[in-house]
Amino acid sequence: MGRAQGGTQGAASGSRGRRTADETRIIDRLKRLGPQKQALAVTLRPFSDDQGRFDLAGWERAFSSDDPETIAKVVAVTGAYQLLVNHLVEMLQAAGRIAGLSVCQTDTKPSARALLNAVKADGGLTANQVNNLLRLYRTRNDLQHSSMDVQADQVHADIELVDKTVGGFVKSYLTWLQRYDVQILPKR
Repeated sequence: MGRAQGGTQGAASGSRGRRTADETRIIDRLKRLGPQKQALAVTLRPFSDDQGRFDLAGWERAFSSDDPETIAKVVAVTGAYQLLVNHLVEMLQAAGRIAGLSVCQTDTKPSARALLNAVKADGGLTANQVNNLLRLYRTRNDLQHSSMDVQADQVHADIELVDKTVGGFVKSYLTWLQRYDVQILPKR
């Protein structure tokens, strides 16, 4: 499969020449992904049990607390979660432009659902990965818009889900980009 055009020229890239702007964005985002995941883990510490696991009962109490310090700790967690989910979707938008997905070739960003379905149709993600990312994105939207319907147990479950699925997502993502002759990570 040939390589689609994706943005303007960016930083130098091995034997192939120069990287596109989208390739450079993806590399930058991949570099930030680990620290962002670690930042989420840091924000979860006040809500961890004696074994270091994210404690549901403690989270539920904190999630409905009226104590300003507790609210600040909850907002740190939900903010780190939102940042991580946004990051994953933004990576897909850049990759979608590289892959030449029609949904990514307009002047406006596609909806997360349209983007994820287009990536799935192109073989970049599995149906299960798309369903998981859509679920995570819905919770992100609910948190961002301060929906009163957001439940502590749902946020808890989705924080655990994003932690479990990021690695598989990145693996699928990089494999998909390789189909377009884009090697993001150095070959070992």
